[in-house]
Amino acid sequence: MRELCNIDGRIAPLHEATVPVMDRGFLFGDSIYEVACTRWRVPFAVPEHLARLRASAEGLGLTIPVSDAELMQWMKATLRAAELPGEAYVRIIVTRGSGSAPNIDLGYAPGPARVVLIVRPAPAPMTRPGKLAIVERLRVDRRALDPAIKSGNYLNSVLALAEAKRVGADDCLMLNTAGYVTEASTSNAFAVRGGLLVTPPLTAGILAGVTRGLMLEMCRRDGIAVAERDLTARELRGADEVFLTSTTKDAWPIVAIDGQPVGNGEPGARTLQLGQALASFAQQLVRERYAPAWQSVAD
Repeated sequence: MRELCNIDGRIAPLHEATVPVMDRGFLFGDSIYEVACTRWRVPFAVPEHLARLRASAEGLGLTIPVSDAELMQWMKATLRAAELPGEAYVRIIVTRGSGSAPNIDLGYAPGPARVVLIVRPAPAPMTRPGKLAIVERLRVDRRALDPAIKSGNYLNSVLALAEAKRVGADDCLMLNTAGYVTEASTSNAFAVRGGLLVTPPLTAGILAGVTRGLMLEMCRRDGIAVAERDLTARELRGADEVFLTSTTKDAWPIVAIDGQPVGNGEPGARTLQLGQALASFAQQLVRERYAPAWQSVAD
């Protein structure tokens, strides 16, 4: 079993892989990224992740130097070389490349962009419910760094998560400048209130999570009512159920916020039902959507 890194098409063991100290991703967080995992040994929702990667690149005026087809070929070669016995975690990073000087001015960024893939074993599934803390740190405002851009600059979330950990929570929940709920450190939030499923809208200043999008797609398919609207912290604290969604968490039940129980303090029945339905939907998507596309990737 090996953890591997693919830098611009060249595969190396992860512990030996390096990028130059003048790389702008290292110097300034001038980079974007995506994380995907395999399901049933097939990379899951990669087309959606690559579409968001392209959108993030456009938002930063960054040119990705390879096509999606080439990225998929690099991914296939790296996964094959890793020979992992189980499911894999794949991180795709694109930096603006090495600068000619440690200067933020794009005039010192001749390019080309650098593309890095990390392949390692997927994290174990979340088997216990979580606890959240609503932190004072605000989500980055769209007028500063648009949260819709999945950039490598995650310091705000790093500090917010650390703040939550200090008070005994598993994750944080951040608010926007208007005081509405946005998202957790690396996850989207959902609540069940009076039988209705509610999630903050993209306009609240959140990342368009791939798993969030699949949850909404599944709900529309199955006729499950879901509202995308602003949520206050008070509404979230008073919700019947709360859960987070992400590539590595699926639908993660939350049983406490700021030290107070959500509902009866146990994973909610609706949350568990939606989590099971999402797992079945994912299996269907692998069979009908993602496995055929993956099999068509050139060796």
